[in-house]
Amino acid sequence: MESAKAARRVTRTSRTSRTSRTSRTTRTSRTFIAVAALLGGGTLWAAPAGSAEPDPARTASYQIGQFNMAGGNAEHGDTGDEAPDALVRSVQDRKPAFMTLNEGCADWSGRLRDRLAGEYEIFFDPVQTSAGGRMATCKHPVDLPPEQRTQFGNGLLVRNDLGFDRTTVKEHNLRSSADREQREMLCVTSPSRNLALCSVHLTHDSKPERRRESAEAKRVLDTEYAGFTKFVGGDLNAEPLHQAPDNFYDTGYGRGARGEFKEVDSHCGNDIRWGDVIGAPFPVFLWCRDGERTTGDRKIDFMFVPKSVHVDWADVTNAIHSDHRLLWAGVTF
Repeated sequence: MESAKAARRVTRTSRTSRTSRTSRTTRTSRTFIAVAALLGGGTLWAAPAGSAEPDPARTASYQIGQFNMAGGNAEHGDTGDEAPDALVRSVQDRKPAFMTLNEGCADWSGRLRDRLAGEYEIFFDPVQTSAGGRMATCKHPVDLPPEQRTQFGNGLLVRNDLGFDRTTVKEHNLRSSADREQREMLCVTSPSRNLALCSVHLTHDSKPERRRESAEAKRVLDTEYAGFTKFVGGDLNAEPLHQAPDNFYDTGYGRGARGEFKEVDSHCGNDIRWGDVIGAPFPVFLWCRDGERTTGDRKIDFMFVPKSVHVDWADVTNAIHSDHRLLWAGVTF
């Protein structure tokens, strides 16, 4: 197990894939109509004019992102360099401060490192198939048996000018059951800026597992990263009103929320509340715990930011080489 863990940490830099916008939608047609009425039919969420603005003399604006690269997906995981190269193009275009990445591959991380050297660093954390078991693998190279294919895992992409220190990278076990993939939360900090960034990917086929994993993630964030300005992104394999996200959403969102964050893609923007009754003659309650769909007709990808961070806008864009869409946001802190 130690040798497997020692082989885990890969690499350095990255940039992401040029993508096209997808229109904002939610999970039901009635809610979609309500959103359109509320937002005037726009595809891009933007902060209302009345939102509280941070002090411009003490802050700066950045783009941030979350993306599941689908390296473990049978349809997309056997893609060659096209997948990381597409991500590189998006990063070169947008110049994000950082991204959280799920279902990446060791060779894709190496490709990102090579293409983005000097500007970005990538950290990669392979996933074990079980406690003490072999490492999970991506769907390529296709000419090799599954156990010999490139390692599969999660990652972080950080811009070099923000002070993120590779010596602070840490993989936090999320107490997944021993016979399941060992989900971890990968984190790195910028001591000079007092920032912490974490990537999380919860179990896809068990609600109890997701609840346990997200509760452990909350405990780690509350204790080991207390006092940091924390950002958490990832594929939670759960929709916003499900129980696993309760551990991230700030208590003001209701529905059992017990976390400390706001989510960038809420139609409520920087306001943390239960939601709004909109529409006539048939009113619809639109939860603030919601956002654009990120895979199929579901939102399961999230980017959580502190309440002190101002969300300027958020958008979801299509990705050719993944079954997930990219989640982007403009933030000021």
